[in-house]
Amino acid sequence: MNFDDAIAAHIKWKVRLKMFIDGASTEKLQSATVCKDNLCDLGKWIYGEGMKFKPLPHYQDLVKKHANFHVCAGEVVKKVEGGDKNSAKSLLDGPFAAASKETVTAIMDLKKEAA
Repeated sequence: MNFDDAIAAHIKWKVRLKMFIDGASTEKLQSATVCKDNLCDLGKWIYGEGMKFKPLPHYQDLVKKHANFHVCAGEVVKKVEGGDKNSAKSLLDGPFAAASKETVTAIMDLKKEAA
């Protein structure tokens, strides 16, 4: 896995979710799937090949931050599923944005530690 690709993919989630909220997305996002941290490429890497970094402190931090990122993304989608687009936008700009920033920082920290 390329750490920079993982960062880019997670930054794109905000655009994906915004389009989903606005009804402009062709993706069929489901909260029950989005909330899982082991289905995206980074999650597959974390629980697969990335396990070799398990002894590193930043690996554990990434696991925790990445899981929270997906919980927050799932909550955004759940609000849209329930027809509450205003709450979805608030979550997107609040808790989701914070979780996204923390996840990107955790990826960068692990990248430095692993080098």
